[in-house]
Amino acid sequence: MHWPTPISTLLQQPGDGRPVAFDADGTLWRGDVGEELLRHLGHEGLLPAWQGRGGVYAEYERRLAHEPADAYAFAAAVMAGLDDRALSERCRAFFAQRFSGRVFGFVRPLLQALTAGGYSVWVVSASPRWPVQAGAQALGLEPRQVIGVDVELDEAGALTSRVVAPVPCGQGKVLALQARSLRPALAVGNGELDLQMLCFAERAVVVAPHAEAPNGLVQTAIRERWPVIRA
Repeated sequence: MHWPTPISTLLQQPGDGRPVAFDADGTLWRGDVGEELLRHLGHEGLLPAWQGRGGVYAEYERRLAHEPADAYAFAAAVMAGLDDRALSERCRAFFAQRFSGRVFGFVRPLLQALTAGGYSVWVVSASPRWPVQAGAQALGLEPRQVIGVDVELDEAGALTSRVVAPVPCGQGKVLALQARSLRPALAVGNGELDLQMLCFAERAVVVAPHAEAPNGLVQTAIRERWPVIRA
């Protein structure tokens, strides 16, 4: 497969465990796994904090319009009371049923090539970590290689509403990588809230799904001469 120059350059070098960072939604697969999970859990009546109340997704959208990081934190915090292991199992089934067919065609070959080349592949997403981990596992990655919105667990292994900082969107993605002493040799993203991570990395590639209108990140890619993968 023909890769953009930043990727082909990496694949010609020994990875030596160097990190490569991908956004998830719109970069690895089509759609937003966190938003769809929120709608699913709300529809099934599985959000304890919102039991008997309506409009959990409307509240998410209200927050998203005002402050995205707050909305992403909310999407994880409202799952307080769910069992961590049970949620992980549900998310594996959820991803298999709804997202396995949405993975972009370039993703599996690229992840396999990077892994075979000795690179450490990370997924950095503003979605809750559970569905993103399910997606990462479906792509052959380890759950520990996922940085998503997380919450503290109680002694019984249930989620609490205490969100772990930073929320990995915008500069929060950079802070989350720095907290793990990771500076990516390559970062790949599709949205404007990936910009700081792409600038932080040594190399950057932008994904532009055909189904979406060009956004500000695509315009930045053109200006910065970053390659754009049309997915």
